[in-house]
Amino acid sequence: MLIVLAPLVAVLAASDPMPAPSAPPPSPLKEIGHVQSLSVCSSIVVHANSAIAVALDNDRALALTINRLRTTDLDVDNAITRRNGMTDLETLASQIRTSAAAGSAEIKRLRTMAGQTADQNRKTELRAFTDALSGAIARQRKAGTDLARMLAIIDGRRAVEEIDTPDWVAARAAVAEPERGETLDREAAVIRNPAAPTTPSLANPILRDAADDFAQRAQTIFADEGVAADHSLGATTGC
Repeated sequence: MLIVLAPLVAVLAASDPMPAPSAPPPSPLKEIGHVQSLSVCSSIVVHANSAIAVALDNDRALALTINRLRTTDLDVDNAITRRNGMTDLETLASQIRTSAAAGSAEIKRLRTMAGQTADQNRKTELRAFTDALSGAIARQRKAGTDLARMLAIIDGRRAVEEIDTPDWVAARAAVAEPERGETLDREAAVIRNPAAPTTPSLANPILRDAADDFAQRAQTIFADEGVAADHSLGATTGC
């Protein structure tokens, strides 16, 4: 089958030598004070820049998170190294969620301002800006929440595995019923939690898969931020 398909692939490649044009990259998001504007609505700009700062800070935190997910070793034998790796990732998850909550508060203020704006063109632009930036921040918040949940599952699974080894099972049973110590080896399989894995699960493959997932999410976040950037000038001029 491969011998038959290979010439076909070569023909198709030769018949279409020019790659399809790629979509232009999204506009970079930046503070509104860094763009040329005429009559700037100062109150809108203050809250818009606060929300933009949140999105950009979370972009950096998410990039660092992806790097840590690719490089952190949670399967190493050293318990201190594992705990430090978990703590670093947990800190990033908390930072993203906390920052996103502050950004969402700024988005709420901007929506109120849009409703109070009399100029229909600026109202439309401000709503488009706010909707796009709100989408980016919501995706960032979800990434932080999903990261925290994943880490909790890994931590809980590791804890169960550590206390459900035959030695730990025997030790707990011996404390409860010391006179039955000679029967513990035979009954260990019955005393064990049947839902517990018989071999330790590996955390590193989960982290690497999460890194790939977050990298894909980042592209969608950048697209939302690009839409917000396209409407930032129209949302803050003409007052």
